[in-house]
Amino acid sequence: MKNARQILDDLLRETPDAARARERSAFDEIVAGRRKVVIFGAGRLGRKILQGLSGTDLKAVAYADNNSRLWGKTVDGLPVLSPQEAAQQHSADATFIIAIWHPSREPLMAALLTQLMLLACRATSFPLLFWRYPGKFLPHFFWDLPSRLLDQVERIRAAFDLFKDDVSRQAFVGQIQLRLRADFVCIGSPAPGEQYFPNLFSMSANECFVDCGAYTGDTIQSFLGQSSGLFRKVIAFEADPSVLPALETLQIDVGSRIVLYKAAVGAYNGVASFAGDGIGGGCVTEGPGTEVPCVRLDDALAAEHPSFIKMDIEGAEIQALEGAYRVIRQDRPVLAVCGYHRPDHFWRVPLFLKTLAPDSTLFLRTHCADGLDSVFYAVPPERRTTAVRHTLRRSIATKKSRPRTSGSKS
Repeated sequence: MKNARQILDDLLRETPDAARARERSAFDEIVAGRRKVVIFGAGRLGRKILQGLSGTDLKAVAYADNNSRLWGKTVDGLPVLSPQEAAQQHSADATFIIAIWHPSREPLMAALLTQLMLLACRATSFPLLFWRYPGKFLPHFFWDLPSRLLDQVERIRAAFDLFKDDVSRQAFVGQIQLRLRADFVCIGSPAPGEQYFPNLFSMSANECFVDCGAYTGDTIQSFLGQSSGLFRKVIAFEADPSVLPALETLQIDVGSRIVLYKAAVGAYNGVASFAGDGIGGGCVTEGPGTEVPCVRLDDALAAEHPSFIKMDIEGAEIQALEGAYRVIRQDRPVLAVCGYHRPDHFWRVPLFLKTLAPDSTLFLRTHCADGLDSVFYAVPPERRTTAVRHTLRRSIATKKSRPRTSGSKS
């Protein structure tokens, strides 16, 4: 059985030219000449696909959805059918494109592909459509053309080499395989434990938790539970005006130990353009949006001593880390940073974390199925749990005893 390094080597051996040929052909091979499309999922992703099909030679004829409350309705001019009715009407001459992709502990994509196969439908997942028409759809979160990823082989290898535990290395390779092959099965099950609190580090009654991208306070609520209420302070940053009332209510309920900044976090102090949707997808943008304050953590936390910083800020993680150089070097907090909002963040975030916290141990945990909610953790040596220390020692011993294969690269 191949180890994670060998699997990564095999994946990265493909040339960008070979990947470009595969990008152009993968969707067409499944479609096999059919130009009608049924979009499976009438939510945000499905509506994006309908809009993107304009100007192509593909024609959307219906939505299909498992939500019975939508059956019989019309969304953007298309009827919404049950999967059974959609199959009866269109399985003979249409391709079903699965457009359901959201955080879940259960692997949705594989289940939906199986559901459509049992209905005798020709089906594919949305990434293959995105590769076929990249100008319409890409980048989309971490999805991009495989050939662009293969242009970054050396940086991907360098990021992989930062991880010392087998769980992180296997998760890293699974995510690369997902991005290169749209293989939703390869990444396996989500990591056990709660997101941002995966039992990799110890917590104390003197914890100062900084929540960048606090949303409605869901992670703060988790922190309160994990700490049993024994902590020094919580400092929350949130720029989306539509979710601030929930945070303000939480602040009132908990009291003065929670400090709320109604601001985005970035590499500078000033004003940022923010495009919010009120359901967790708001982000700082270079396009039109609402003007919100933007702060550097080095300045906002100048009088604080944070012990744990979490960042889930929809693609602004690198800029926020740039603005936190001093506080990370000075206070040595545990860092939990999302790495799935931009295609290149999967290697840029861990490489940057190692620059900011060179003696911290890096871990990767994926907390949802289908590639979502992958989080990089940087844990200073003094914060590692006893179980993690034992795991690292075993992993290092195994690697030293494992013979190198002649085809393996370093």
